[in-house]
Amino acid sequence: MIDRLTRWWRPHIELVPGLEARLRAWRHRPAVDEDVLLADARLVVVDVETTGLNVRRDRLLSIGAVAVDAGRLNPADGFSAVLKGVERAERENVVIHGIGPEARQAGTEPAEALVAFLEYAGKQPLVAYHAPFDRAMLERALRETLGARLPNPWLDLAWLAPALVPDAQRSQAGLDAWLERFGLRAQERHRAAADAFVSAELLLILLARARARGVVTVRALRAMAERHAGTAPRGAGW
Repeated sequence: MIDRLTRWWRPHIELVPGLEARLRAWRHRPAVDEDVLLADARLVVVDVETTGLNVRRDRLLSIGAVAVDAGRLNPADGFSAVLKGVERAERENVVIHGIGPEARQAGTEPAEALVAFLEYAGKQPLVAYHAPFDRAMLERALRETLGARLPNPWLDLAWLAPALVPDAQRSQAGLDAWLERFGLRAQERHRAAADAFVSAELLLILLARARARGVVTVRALRAMAERHAGTAPRGAGW
């Protein structure tokens, strides 16, 4: 019923024929089986940069993603795109992510970038640190630009990390604290592709700990993170 309503309310957006065909092919891909073994799963780690932190007002600037495929991280198996546009970003945010007007003008048309991201991610589980923010920004951009929605399950590293490393007492820590805890370093912080890659390195460490505790499927891993989210103090992990 929900899927039928979603299709009925989907906004009518005209795309060039090639993009429409690619989007249609992505929509026809099968949903992921969450009971797949982690040893066999493809997990797509995502990071986004935006004009600000307001999920209703601010806009998507760039997407970075990298896959952990069957427990392996291949640096060549990644995705990166800056969305072309003229929206003005706050000066302090440009200083953080480095995506100024020239970089945006040289970027990829949003529809092309978003379809390419969907093709890269497929229907596989998406992983992010503070996943609700990345999810909200991506879903809004997809809805407004393509009339599409993400059916992918999400896994939040901000909840998974303290669930698997309870002695670290970092339930309220940010990503930098977890990177320091495990001796990881991003090539460039607050660059979507680099943050996605170092988040994937963190995920590999957490997957090893999950296996040691008998957690072997995507569904069980997500359930562990969500249980921690349900018992953590309000605001923890942010």
